[in-house]
Amino acid sequence: MRTSALAGGLVRIDLPPDTLAQTHRYPEQPLAEIEHLLFTHSHDDHFAPRELQYLSPNFAPQRTKPLQIWLTEECRDRICAESRRFFEKAPLKMRIVEPERTYRVGPLWVTPFAANHSPSERCLNFLLADVMGGEEFLYGSDTGWYTGTTWDFLATRRLRGAVMECGKGISENPYAGHLSLSECAAVKTRLHQSGSLPANAPFFLTHFSHTGLLLHDALTERAAPLGMTVAHDGLEVEV
Repeated sequence: MRTSALAGGLVRIDLPPDTLAQTHRYPEQPLAEIEHLLFTHSHDDHFAPRELQYLSPNFAPQRTKPLQIWLTEECRDRICAESRRFFEKAPLKMRIVEPERTYRVGPLWVTPFAANHSPSERCLNFLLADVMGGEEFLYGSDTGWYTGTTWDFLATRRLRGAVMECGKGISENPYAGHLSLSECAAVKTRLHQSGSLPANAPFFLTHFSHTGLLLHDALTERAAPLGMTVAHDGLEVEV
């Protein structure tokens, strides 16, 4: 299904059109408990704002807390436009985030930083860390090859692992908004060389489609020698 993640039990990253199907398949991860929602950007495979209307009292009468949404101006404006068509007002509390600033988001410290995915809007990746301390985990989807400013920022951080999108698979087409398998390997190498990611740190790939030209097992076979793990729906990672 389309890419999203749940961190710390209370924080969700992105709300794709597959959200209801994900909830049915994984009932042990109930959406009712989510308190915070992070949006990477407003492309449709990550962003289904009409689904937020089902937090309204008519659909969720037992919910007592508003959903805290952390997002860019572009995502906020789209939610505001869509909310005019909601069945009734939903309890949403939106907060604009700035790249390279750290925010307390429930059980996590979250630091957004700039992705290089779309020229038409600001797109974000995130660094996540437990508020009790420890190194950060990089969540990158959608990414593209980072700009020099972003590489400089990441060189100052210490990571315990990473999730990176591999939207192009083994297709080496010129589209710059996603990464291929070889480009993900180059990202991993650069993070190692900068000292921000230890050589033995876990490195996961996500955000796949038919345009990547390989099924899961074949992609896994190619990624494993490069020290990368191909993610799958329902994967749980403890860091």
